[in-house]
Amino acid sequence: MTELHCWLESIKSWYQPNHSHDFSDLISVIQQTPQSMMDELDTETGSEALAYWLDACFRLTKYYQHQGYNEQAFGYIQLSYAKLQAIVCEQSYSAELKRWSLKKLDRIIVAMVEFCQHQSDPQWQQESIQLINLHVAFMESQQHLNLSYAASN
Repeated sequence: MTELHCWLESIKSWYQPNHSHDFSDLISVIQQTPQSMMDELDTETGSEALAYWLDACFRLTKYYQHQGYNEQAFGYIQLSYAKLQAIVCEQSYSAELKRWSLKKLDRIIVAMVEFCQHQSDPQWQQESIQLINLHVAFMESQQHLNLSYAASN
């Protein structure tokens, strides 16, 4: 059994209904994500691992936000955004995986901006503007790859 497969089974167990859903366990699993996940994204195991990983990051964002730890909450949503950007920029990944990642990036940026706009400190409002500008620049650099898939369907 590969390291990624073991990790996937570990994160899946956290999602089981009879699991305690202790977020410290989920944090530990996320911190132990094997590098091989990025090497196997074009496989069924790799894509399933990425889906669980992204969902876990969002759950941790919500968890920390609910606890009032906005910096930690924002850190997990930024982490998921950065991981997807890395996928899009990696030459060896399939165009389909890159398009899927670009579409996810669009959803995540909306969540990030909403997060910022719900904060009372003015620095968060400035952060939301900067996020939008950086996202637009990144998406433009991708030469509309996210749109080419929709046009071909």
